[in-house]
Amino acid sequence: MADMEQELRRPEYVPRKHDRAVSSMNCAMAAIGLTLMTLCLVGSAALTAVWAIGILIGANQTVFLILSALVAIPVLGLSIWTAGRAWYLERKLSQGADVDKPVFDVFHYFRKAL
Repeated sequence: MADMEQELRRPEYVPRKHDRAVSSMNCAMAAIGLTLMTLCLVGSAALTAVWAIGILIGANQTVFLILSALVAIPVLGLSIWTAGRAWYLERKLSQGADVDKPVFDVFHYFRKAL
C-alpha cells in the first residue's frame, strides 16, 4: 500500500470581505435566536430540577415559588451573557475576524459595545 499523504485543498474562489451578505439584522436575529433557545432550555432544566427537589422534600406552593425565583437569577444572567457573546461573535465573524476566548462576565460584551 502506498503512503497516504494529506492533501491541502484550497478553494478556487475566496470571497472578499465585502462579498459577505451579513448585516446587523442578520446578526441580531442570530443572537436573539440563540438567547431565546438558551433561556428556554436552561430555564426548563432549572425549573424541572426545582420541581423534582420540591417533590422529594414535600415542599408546598410557597417554597416552589421562592426556589423558582432564586433559580431564575442565574438563568437570566446566563441568557444575558449569551446575548452579548452571540452578538459580539456574529459581528466579529461578519468582519472576517477569528473567534477569541470567551470572557465569563455577564455584562462584558455589552460594555465593549458601548
